[in-house]
Amino acid sequence: MPLSDSLLTGSASAILTLPTLLVGALLAVAVLTYLLRSWERLSTALALIFTASTALWLGRLDLTAPEVHLPFVTQPLNVVAPLERLGFRFELQPGSIAILITIFVLAAVAFGLAFFVSQGHSFVPFTLTLLAGYSSLTLLTAAPLAVPLITPLALIILSCVSVFVLQAGRLTDPTGPLRLIVPPILAFPLFLTAQWYIDQIPLNPQDPAPAATTAFLLTVGLLLLLAPTPLHSALPATAESAPPVVSALVTLLYQLALLHLLFRLVTLYPFVTTASSFELWFTWAGLATTVWGGVAAAGALHPGRLWGYAALHDWGLILMVLAVPSPTTWPLALFLFGLRAASMLTAAVGLAVIEEHLDGLSVERLQGAGNRLPWNSAAFLLGGLGLAGFPLSAGFTGHWAALQVIAAADWRPAALVLVASVSVIWGFVRLTRILFGPLTNRLLLREQAPSVLLALLVLLFSVALAVSPQLLNGSVRTIWAAFGG
Repeated sequence: MPLSDSLLTGSASAILTLPTLLVGALLAVAVLTYLLRSWERLSTALALIFTASTALWLGRLDLTAPEVHLPFVTQPLNVVAPLERLGFRFELQPGSIAILITIFVLAAVAFGLAFFVSQGHSFVPFTLTLLAGYSSLTLLTAAPLAVPLITPLALIILSCVSVFVLQAGRLTDPTGPLRLIVPPILAFPLFLTAQWYIDQIPLNPQDPAPAATTAFLLTVGLLLLLAPTPLHSALPATAESAPPVVSALVTLLYQLALLHLLFRLVTLYPFVTTASSFELWFTWAGLATTVWGGVAAAGALHPGRLWGYAALHDWGLILMVLAVPSPTTWPLALFLFGLRAASMLTAAVGLAVIEEHLDGLSVERLQGAGNRLPWNSAAFLLGGLGLAGFPLSAGFTGHWAALQVIAAADWRPAALVLVASVSVIWGFVRLTRILFGPLTNRLLLREQAPSVLLALLVLLFSVALAVSPQLLNGSVRTIWAAFGG
């Protein structure tokens, strides 16, 4: 090897890459917080500081000056240098930054909420490990297969980690969290088969059969990953058994990765939406999910399960919007996802405090609890109603806009969605009557000042989004630009 090449190789190896630093730091902090898990508030505070400062640092990165010198680190950091191992290539691209920031902001919010309301000793370290996985998936730019086609394999691994996160040290039935693994396991063989048909397309460009088969396989695989009805059982089951903040965070991270995968897939293989019944299948799958979420919510007695079915109803509406062939489809879907995150976290705060005070969520314990826990009961109710698009909730504007878009093509699905939304609202009205009915447990303590302050903050944020939904415009534009729009 020439001397100049040797020097270049040596200098390149001495440069620290951002994927190495980011994933390594996440795993290191995960180990540290695992050792400190007995001091739950201390470990949660460390994770909150780390994720919030990482999100802030990523937002201030200047890709035009890629070499950064960090304190206590001897090697210079090159934020755009790739990391290549075993045929996989990880690197920071301009579009990756917004996705990473969103992941870390969601985690920081969850850690901030968990600081006030305990979510289990193992929540912090396992969540940081999960963030390392999602960060790696976001930074992945090349693989032995096309990145979108290998993503279901990554989602299988991340779902396995999510099972431990959702357990959060609780001795509960694990079947709910375990159901998260089923959709990616079912979808991955279809993506592998689709890769073989993709390789056949250049061999005979005049033959439409490989493209049509590929489009069919990828459409079915995407539907399996998105888990519409009847593959929806993981969402209400985890919302019933897992700690509320944990359930909200794991659900949002997984569904954000699915939206990113869907966009990358239809961008890389545009014939997927034209060579198959993509729009029809997504419309019917979304409609079935929305309607079943509404019907099941109307009959749900457990508040966690009611919340899970409301979230399922909202997720079905996003699937229906994604089926609409319009330039505004993706911005509207991302807007709905932002409102979904706000509503789910608002409801999670209230439900977590209620569960902590009642030591359970049975109907007998809930009877009259809202009289002693009014602010957190209001947070849970308003967050849950936001998932149904109730007026003055965060989700109202997004749901109304989605209904208009769907009704422009056909008014009948929009009417069914509206009826399903009313069913979800009825479920929360019935729960309100239980919460604010006659109090049966006279020994129930009133909510403390920190939990009241936390409930007020999330309520104000939710109402602010209802009154001024344009507050999300900047975030939606940033994520849309990251997706490639």
